[in-house]
Amino acid sequence: MSLFKFVSVAALFVLGAMLVSAPNASAQYHFGYSQPRDIDITGFYGGRFFGNVDLPNDPTYDYLKIDNNYDYGVMADVGLFGPLQAEFMLSRQPTSLEAHAFNASTGAGSFQPAGNVTLDNYQFSLLYQMGDSSAKLHPYFGGGVGFTHWENAANDDLPFTNTVGFNLGGGVKYYFVKHFGMRIDFRWMPTRTTSELGYEYDYFGNEYAVNINNYAQQIQLNGGLIFRF
Repeated sequence: MSLFKFVSVAALFVLGAMLVSAPNASAQYHFGYSQPRDIDITGFYGGRFFGNVDLPNDPTYDYLKIDNNYDYGVMADVGLFGPLQAEFMLSRQPTSLEAHAFNASTGAGSFQPAGNVTLDNYQFSLLYQMGDSSAKLHPYFGGGVGFTHWENAANDDLPFTNTVGFNLGGGVKYYFVKHFGMRIDFRWMPTRTTSELGYEYDYFGNEYAVNINNYAQQIQLNGGLIFRF
């Protein structure tokens, strides 16, 4: 999927969340758990799964598999108005890469170790938190944009260090008391990696060359404790 399509989806999602939340803003502005400028700090731990880095110009390997591994980090949510929140999320995944061979001379279909890598994700998002402001249970959904830093000390094959990233997902928050709770969070985390030359057709059937961006499609599932200020 192209960068333009990803940005379009993210923009429509943010606009939709703002339109839905606007009518409820005045009704929820003064209640206990939805006071403006409330801040939730969540330390979390879990796992990040799947994801490949395509290698379109490599004569031996067609992609690098990102191994499943644990991740951890912190989320900071700030109340804006009504059920809408702004979020910053920092997550880290220490993992390793495996190169998938497609050349028969190197064992087509086999995987070869390709070094270790640490993925640091920095994401800026909008969340829509559902449920009455006085309730303890709050499902939510949201999404945003950011970037991924690839710290790659043991492997020199990656042609990038920082790549644009996105997230879409949701979860649930449960507050035991006003200032303390727990959270389960699920995110789809596509990150742009390499690019390659492709072809598309216009309305008249004419072929033209385009640059196609590839993405590492990862999924992140985490749980953590919330501290509300």
